[in-house]
Formats: sequence, structure tokens, C-alpha cells
Amino acid sequence: MTPEELTSKIKATFAEKVEELPAVTGIPAFKVKPEHLEEVCTTLVSDPELNFDNLPCLGGIDYPETNEIGVVYCLFSFAKRHHLNLRVIMPRDNPEVISVSKFWVAADWFERETAELFGIKFKDHPDPRPLLLIEEWDEGYPMRRDWEGKDFIRMPETGQEK
Repeated sequence: MTPEELTSKIKATFAEKVEELPAVTGIPAFKVKPEHLEEVCTTLVSDPELNFDNLPCLGGIDYPETNEIGVVYCLFSFAKRHHLNLRVIMPRDNPEVISVSKFWVAADWFERETAELFGIKFKDHPDPRPLLLIEEWDEGYPMRRDWEGKDFIRMPETGQEK
């Protein structure tokens, strides 16, 4: 399916549930309302014409100027050889969206990393334990643009400044 055909299919399938965004490097992109993400992902995985069986990347994005935060999902279909980018935008003060790990196993660690670094809660995540930061971390979310972290990081095992 060409990017244009894919864009038409997504728009026809999801109508009011998605908003087309400018394509990035020729890859169709859509904004999805958080409340529709599960339905959209179910279709993207199960529709034989779409067959998005791979999530090679998922990450957070911060928009402090509009008090919003989001998640970007990069999808790929091995069988159909096409790409799609999704973006979910939420209020910055309580960002919460469903976990997509039931659709793509790779989402497990991507979501854990994004939760720690951006403060986004992934509802129904199978293993929400911290992944990157030390257990004692209590200084906010280091990938948010307004994070005012320390000028140094103290390594807990050595006590040395880096």
C-alpha cells in the first residue's frame, strides 16, 4: 500500500477518531484521541490490509508551551512493507493513556522508559516497574523541557560526581 493509499484507508476507517498530521519523511502520520487509541490499535493490528505487526519505536514528546505532553508510536508492517506514525496528546498535569503492550510486545520497555522520563502513566501496563532511574529518584521527569535537574549526577555505587 502506498503512503497515499494508507492515508486514505486510515481516514476512511477511523473518520472522527483521528486527525491527519503532516507526513514525516513520506510516512503518514495521525493524531489519535487517547480514548480511541485502543480501538485504533486493535484495527491496525487485525485488519489484513493494514497488518501493523511491529512497533519499532515509541517515545514521549513534551509541549510545555501548550501544557501538553504526548506519545509518538512508529509502526511498521513486515508483511505489507508500510509505515505509520501515531501521536497521542494529553494534558501535561495528568498524562494517562492505555498501554499498547498487548498489541506489540516491544511496547513494554518503551512505555516503562517513557513513563519514567516523561511522567506519562500507561494504564494496564503489565510491568510498570522503573527501568532506568535509580530507585530513590524523586526529582521529577528528566526529559520534560522544564525539568531543572542537578548540574551533576551522583553515581550511587561509588558516590563520585560525573
